[in-house]
Amino acid sequence: MKLFSLTLISVACCFLSSCDALDYDAHIIVSVGNITDAGSNASVYATIGGTEGNSSEFYLKKDNGFQRGSAYDFQVTIGNNLGTIEKIWISHDNTGERPALFLDQVVLVNATAGGIMVNFPCKRWIGLKKDRYTRLLHKT
Repeated sequence: MKLFSLTLISVACCFLSSCDALDYDAHIIVSVGNITDAGSNASVYATIGGTEGNSSEFYLKKDNGFQRGSAYDFQVTIGNNLGTIEKIWISHDNTGERPALFLDQVVLVNATAGGIMVNFPCKRWIGLKKDRYTRLLHKT
């Protein structure tokens, strides 16, 4: 059960080269902030939201956890047309010795459509010890 989540919102940005595309490959790039205790060893998840619906939830597996000042690239296959990408939910299950995560940003790259990118700046904590609330962030 995930206890903490963060919703990142962007201005609508066309993510698909074709609105009919199904089963396309994307990369979710998670950047951890470079501040004290920013890393986490909790299980982290992402769900992508668009004008036509939401993706399934993706488990962003890192055996050694998320380290301070690092970026991690997760390749995922999105099995349905999401339309124009608007948001991404990032959450974790508050497990491990260091569950709080300071998320710098998330970048979503559509590998199928020639690398179209959507950037979701964050610069916020996810986790009980640092922040008890879900945040709604807008693209700058």
